[in-house]
Amino acid sequence: MSDHLLRQADHYFAEGDYIRALDELGKVAGVDPEINQRIHTALGRMKLVAAREFAVGRWSVAEGIVDAVQDHDRFLTASEKAECRTLVDAIRKCRDNERQVHGIVQAAAELAAQNQFAQSREVVLQAMRDCSDARLVARLRLLLRGLPHPLGRLLYGFDSAIETNQFVRSHGGARVEPMFNEGHPLGGGFASVTFPCKGSRIDFMDAPYDWSDNKELGFTIRLASSYRTTLQVLVGDLRNAWSIDVKLIDPYWNPVRLSFDRFTAVGQPDWRAVTRFSIQSVGSEPAEVYLDEVRLKPRTA
Repeated sequence: MSDHLLRQADHYFAEGDYIRALDELGKVAGVDPEINQRIHTALGRMKLVAAREFAVGRWSVAEGIVDAVQDHDRFLTASEKAECRTLVDAIRKCRDNERQVHGIVQAAAELAAQNQFAQSREVVLQAMRDCSDARLVARLRLLLRGLPHPLGRLLYGFDSAIETNQFVRSHGGARVEPMFNEGHPLGGGFASVTFPCKGSRIDFMDAPYDWSDNKELGFTIRLASSYRTTLQVLVGDLRNAWSIDVKLIDPYWNPVRLSFDRFTAVGQPDWRAVTRFSIQSVGSEPAEVYLDEVRLKPRTA
């Protein structure tokens, strides 16, 4: 009988079905120290698998594995039991956070459906500020970008640290830091960008590929350092770009509206094939600016 159970256990192990394998081994446990060691080894593997499943967001799978491990906790050491409890607590916390943010997303979507766009935007901004889950930030960001606005579609709002870190790349010593200030007039967060020298720049990831149905690029910006500076906006690809200079002279939030017909062509850029969107310093002195609300305004607006 025990030989049959061991063969069944080996079969389930080969298929990766640790739970059923443990059930078979458990029927003959306590007789052979070798079998007890096999159970302990299997539980250790399951614990690692549960941690990996949790890390990639498959919480239900992780929960099921941890439950099975805890069903055989007599084979675990005290430290291994503590690890399992820690993982269970982490799963529970993430579930609570997801339920909370899901409710916020639903509330913001309902407000938007009722044309209460300002209220919907405020709900999303408050949620994004403290959200540390990249997938939930993505959902909130998508909702925020879908809200209508007289200045056009939102590309970058810098309303969470995750968003800022994921979609902005620095070059030539430039630095970008997400900022949050309750007194910020536009609400939400903004980016603090430092350009240490001429030619230092930031690139924006995930910019739209086709800009041809738009007529204006806009953003809000203020000078944070003591030197006046000039920034250059580049839109195009690595060899060809539409270019325009923006002069900053005061420490106040200023809306900048860049009509496409004001850009200068460098090479043969195409608004229908944008793979690069950058802002770089052309001033001789170091500069720090605050940047927010990067938008594209469609031709029909």
